[in-house]
Amino acid sequence: MSNERKRRTTGRRSRRSRVLRLLLLLLLLGIVAAISLVSGLYVALARNLPELEAQQQVTAAQTTKIFDDAEEPHLLAELHGIENREIVGPDRIPQAVRDAVVAVEDERFYTHQGVDLIGILRALWADLRQGAIVQGGSTITQQFIKNAYISSEKTLDRKVKEAALAYQLEKQWSKDKILNEYLNIIYFGEGAYGIEAAAKTYFGVRAQDLTLAQAALLAGVTKSPARYSPRRDPEASLTRRDLILNKMYQQSYISSVELQQALAEPLVLADKKPEQTNKVPYWVELVREQLTSKYGSQTVLQGGLRVYTSIDLGKQAVAERVIAETLDEAGDPSASLVSIDVRTGRIVAMVGGADFSTQQFNIAVQGHRQPGSAFKTFVLVAALQQGVGPSTTYDSGPITVELPGEDWNVKSPDQGTLTLAEGTAKSSNGLYARLMMDVGPENVVDTAHRMGIETQLAPNPAIALGGLTTGVTPLEMAQAYGTLATGGNRLSGSVVFDPDHPQYPITITRVLGPQGELIDENRLVSTPVVDPRIAYTATEILKGVIDHGTGEAADIGRPAAGKTGTTQQYRDAWFVGYTPDLVTAVWVGYPDEQKEMTDVHGIKVSGGTFPARIWAAYMKEALAGTEPSDFIRPPGAEWVTVRIDPESGLLATEWCPDSVSATFLKGTEPTEPCPLHGPEEVLVPDVVGKTTDAARGVLETARFLVAVAEAPDLTVPEGTVTAQDPPAGTKLLQNSTVTLTVATGGGAPGTVPDVIDLDVREAERRLAAAGYSFAQTQATSEAPDGTVLDQDPDPGAAAPAGTTVSLAVSAGPGTTTTTQPAGVTVPDVVGQRLAKALQQLSRAGLEATAAATVPSDDPGQAGTIARQSPAAGAVVPLGAMVELTVYANP
Repeated sequence: MSNERKRRTTGRRSRRSRVLRLLLLLLLLGIVAAISLVSGLYVALARNLPELEAQQQVTAAQTTKIFDDAEEPHLLAELHGIENREIVGPDRIPQAVRDAVVAVEDERFYTHQGVDLIGILRALWADLRQGAIVQGGSTITQQFIKNAYISSEKTLDRKVKEAALAYQLEKQWSKDKILNEYLNIIYFGEGAYGIEAAAKTYFGVRAQDLTLAQAALLAGVTKSPARYSPRRDPEASLTRRDLILNKMYQQSYISSVELQQALAEPLVLADKKPEQTNKVPYWVELVREQLTSKYGSQTVLQGGLRVYTSIDLGKQAVAERVIAETLDEAGDPSASLVSIDVRTGRIVAMVGGADFSTQQFNIAVQGHRQPGSAFKTFVLVAALQQGVGPSTTYDSGPITVELPGEDWNVKSPDQGTLTLAEGTAKSSNGLYARLMMDVGPENVVDTAHRMGIETQLAPNPAIALGGLTTGVTPLEMAQAYGTLATGGNRLSGSVVFDPDHPQYPITITRVLGPQGELIDENRLVSTPVVDPRIAYTATEILKGVIDHGTGEAADIGRPAAGKTGTTQQYRDAWFVGYTPDLVTAVWVGYPDEQKEMTDVHGIKVSGGTFPARIWAAYMKEALAGTEPSDFIRPPGAEWVTVRIDPESGLLATEWCPDSVSATFLKGTEPTEPCPLHGPEEVLVPDVVGKTTDAARGVLETARFLVAVAEAPDLTVPEGTVTAQDPPAGTKLLQNSTVTLTVATGGGAPGTVPDVIDLDVREAERRLAAAGYSFAQTQATSEAPDGTVLDQDPDPGAAAPAGTTVSLAVSAGPGTTTTTQPAGVTVPDVVGQRLAKALQQLSRAGLEATAAATVPSDDPGQAGTIARQSPAAGAVVPLGAMVELTVYANP
C-alpha cells in the first residue's frame, strides 16, 4: 500500500473515532442531565415530603358523613373504618389470596423496591398505543400508601410522594407485612373492606377457608368493585377470575391440574346479605363507591369527610311510594326509576330496587336491560340530523332486510304509508327499520353516545328496535333523553368521581374535609351535542307519543315528550320522558331473570302500561310546585310550512290528488316538485255556445290552457263560442291548449239566437249557452229527422234569460206530433275531486264551472266539491250549466 493511501485510511479512522467519542460523551452528558433533573425534582418535592413515621402517627379515625343538599341538610349515612371490616393476621390469609393478588396487581412485587420501573414503562407504552390511560403502573406498595396515608388526587406531586413513601416503607416492612396490610385495607365492594369481610360477604366463609377459585375472583374485584362484583355482573366477574387463574399458572403459582379444577368451579354466592343501615341504601352505596374510587378507602372511612349529594328526599319518597302502590301484588315485577333535574343536571331520585337487604344489585346504574322501542329516539335524532323531516313518509308494514350472514326480519302491522311523526307516535317497527337503513347504524351509535349512552354499542341495524348486544341502564337513558330536554346539551358534573363513568350526571355536589375545608365542588357541565333545532323538532315529534300514541297513559296535563319501549316476549318495559324541568326513566321487569310479563294484574306489560303510569304518577307529584311551561323554540331558528304530497314527501303540485301541510327547519324543506303526479289525458269538454268567460272557466277547471280567436258571426250573440279545437270529446293531455272561436258583430245580448235548420242537439246547446230553456214539438216533415223547423220566439227577438223557446223538430214523414220537455238528470258530485266531477258531468251531457270557493279547516278537503247547483236529481236541459263550489286550501 502506498504511503498516500495509508495516510487517507488512517485519517478516516481517526475522524470516525472522534465522532464516536463525541456521541458517547453527549450520551453520557444526557444521562447525567436526566439523573440530575430527576434528582432535583425529587429533592424539591422531598422538602415537603413527610417521613413515613410521621404518616404512621395517624390521629383517631373520623367518621365520614353523607347528606342531601337541602337548605337544612339531612344525614343519610355514616361511613367509618369499623364498618364491615375485620383485621386478620398473616396466618389467616391463605397463600392463594396472596398469589392471586400479586399475579394480577404486581407480578414483580417480590423483586422491586416499592416502585416498578418496568411496570411503569409497560403501562406508558400501552397508554401511548391506545391513545388513552388503559393501564396503571402502581405497585401494591404504592396502592397501600395511597389508601392508607395520602389522597387519590391524580397529580405529579401526589405520585412522587406515593413513590417516595413506598420506597421508605419497603425499607422498614417486609413484603409479607405490606401485602397483609394491603389485603386488610382494600375495598371489595358492597361495604366489605379487607379480605376477611369480603370472604364473608360474598361466600359466607372466613378468608382462610377460601378456595383457589374464590381467591382469584376476590382478587379481581378490587380493580373495580362496581364492574366486577359477582352479584352485579357474574359473567364479567368470572371472566376476570379466569384471567387471574391463567396469570397464576403462567407465573408458576399453581399447576395445570389446579388451574383446570379452579376454572371448572361454579360460582356459588352466600345467601347472607348486609343489613340495610340507612334510608336510601342504593343511593348511599353508589355515593360510597364514587368516593372510594376518587379518594381511596382510608380517606373515605377515616377521613371525616362531609359529603353533600343531589338527592331530593321528597321526590325520592314519591318515587318509592308510586312504584310500591302500582306494583303491589305478590309476584309482581320490580321497577327502577332515575330522575334528573334538567336545570341543574342533578339526580334527584333513584330507585335501584325493591329491597336492598335482599338485593344489592342497583338496577338504576348497573342493570343493563334491552330498551326496546325506547331506543328509537336515537334513530329519530340521527335521521333529523341528516335532513329527514317529520313529514317524510315510509311504509309501515313488515320488511326483510338482507344482511351479511343473516337476514333481518322485522314484524310490523301494516298501517299504510306513515309520516315520521306518526310512525314515531305509533312506534312502527316497519317504518323505523326502513329509516335505520337510510340513516345508517354507525350514525345512530354515534348519536346515542354523544347524547349520554355510555354502554358500548355494536353498529347493527337491529339496535333501531332496541336489539342491543348489551343493554342500557335507566341512568343512561335518563341522561340521554335529558339532552333533548335541555335543547341539545348533555348534562354532567365537573368532577369525575369514577373513571369508568366520566360523564355521569351530578350525584355528589361537594365534598368538605373534617375542618370544613372545600375539597371538591361538582358544578354543572352543559356540553352541546345536538343542534338545538334538531332537539326541538325531536321533542315536538315525541310529544305525539303522549298526545295520541303509545304513551297516552303518560299524559300529565302539561307539555311533555317521551317514548315507550317494550322488548320481545314482554321481558322489559320502559317509559322515558321529560318536561322542560325534569327527565325521568322508568323500567319494569324482573332483575334476576328474563321472565315474560304476560299476565301482571291481568294484562301484558308494555311500555304504555305500568311504566307510563308510574312515570305519570311520579311526575305529577314531583312537579306539583313547578309552573307548567312549554319547550322553548330555539332562538334564531326559522320554520317553514309547505304543502307536500304525502306519497312522495316532495312539494305538492297542481296535479297531486292529495296534499298535506308540513313544517320543516328552514333549509331542510323539500324543494323538488312531486314527480309522481302530472297531467293526464281527459276528454275535452264541449264549450260551443257558451260565452267566452264561461267556456274559459270550464276548460281551465279541467286543467287546459285557453287560446281565443275571433270571427264574425251574426247568428249568435257577440262573445259566444262558435267552435273549438280540438272538438268536444277529444282525449287531450291536460295543460294542453284548446283554441276557441268567438263570434264578433253578432246580435245584441238578450236576443234569441237563430237555430232554425240546425240539428236539435246543436240548437239546444246554443239556446242553453244564451241562457234560454227549451221544449220540443215533433212534426211530420220531409226534413231530416231532428232538424229544427221553426222556433218561438223568432230569431233575433228580445227575450229575458230563462225564457222557454219552443222548437218544432222534424220527426220525419208520417210521425205523430208530440210535445215533450228535453233534459237530463243532474248527477251527485258533492265530495268528489274537481277533475272527477267535471268528467262525470261532461259524460252526462252537462257543462260545469267552478263558480266559487269556500275555506276548509281540513287540508284533505282542498279541491273537493262542497256544493252544486242545480242540486243532484234535478232535470235540466242537455248542455245546461252546473255551478260548483269548491273547498279551497286552508
